[in-house]
Amino acid sequence: MSIVVNTNTTSLMVQRNLSKATSSLATSMQRLSTGMKINNAGDDAAGLALSEKINGQLSSSDVCKNNAQTGLNMLSIADGDLDVINQNLQRIKDLAVQSANGVYSDEERLSMDQEVQLRLEEINRIADSSTFSDVNLLDGSIADMVLQIGAGSDIDQNTIDISGAFQEAHVSSLGIQADASISTVDAARTMIDAIDEAVNNISSRRSIIGASMNRLDSTIDRIDIRKENLQSTYSTIRDTDIAAESSELTKQQILQQSAATLLQQANQTPSLALTLI
Repeated sequence: MSIVVNTNTTSLMVQRNLSKATSSLATSMQRLSTGMKINNAGDDAAGLALSEKINGQLSSSDVCKNNAQTGLNMLSIADGDLDVINQNLQRIKDLAVQSANGVYSDEERLSMDQEVQLRLEEINRIADSSTFSDVNLLDGSIADMVLQIGAGSDIDQNTIDISGAFQEAHVSSLGIQADASISTVDAARTMIDAIDEAVNNISSRRSIIGASMNRLDSTIDRIDIRKENLQSTYSTIRDTDIAAESSELTKQQILQQSAATLLQQANQTPSLALTLI
C-alpha cells in the first residue's frame, strides 16, 4: 500500500467505523434508558405503526370493561330492589293467608289490610325510586339499554342489550288490581292468587337479570384476557430486551474504544513519509 500524505484513506475508514460504533452506542443507551426499543419511526416504521394500533386497542379495552362493569352495577341495583319488592309480596301473602282464616272478625281483617295497603304503596315507591345515576330502572321508562362492550361499530359484535332486565315493577304491572285488599275472606283468597302470580313475575325478572349479570361477568373476563394478550404483543414489539441490549452496549463500547485507538494510529501513518525523505 502506498504511503501518501494528502489523503489518509485508513483514517477515513476508521473514522467511519468510529462514527458507526458511536451511533450504535447512543441507540443502545437510549433503548436502555427509556426501556423502549422503538423510540422514533426510524427505529422500526412497521413495528411503530402496529404497536400504536395495539395501544389504541388497549386503551379502548379499559373503556369497554368500564362499560360492562357499569352495566353490571345497574343490574345489581335492580336485582336488589326486586328482592325487597319480593319480600313485601311474601309478607302480603302471609297476611292474606291469615285473613282468609275464618276465625278473624271484619275489624281484625281491616287491621291486616292496612299493612297490606302500605306495603303495596311501598312496592310502587320502590319501583319509582329505583335509579342508577339519573336512569330510572323499574318504572317502565327504559325502552333501550345497550352496552358498548367492544371498540368497533358493529352492533352485533360490540354491544350487549340488557333492556329486558329493566321491566316495570309497579303493583299494577305485577298483576295486582288497584282495589285489591284482604278485608274479606273472598278478597283475601283472591289476593293469594294475585300475589303468587306477582312472585312468579318477579322471579322471572330476576332470572333475566341473573343471566345478564353472568353474561357481563363473562364479557369482563374476555376483555381482561384479550387485554393481557394485546399487552404481551405490544411489549414484544416496543419493550427493550435489557439482557440483549446490554450485550449490544458492551459490544459497541469495545468497538468505539478500539476504533478510537486505531484512529490515533491511522492519523500517524502519513508521518512515516518523513523517514523516507
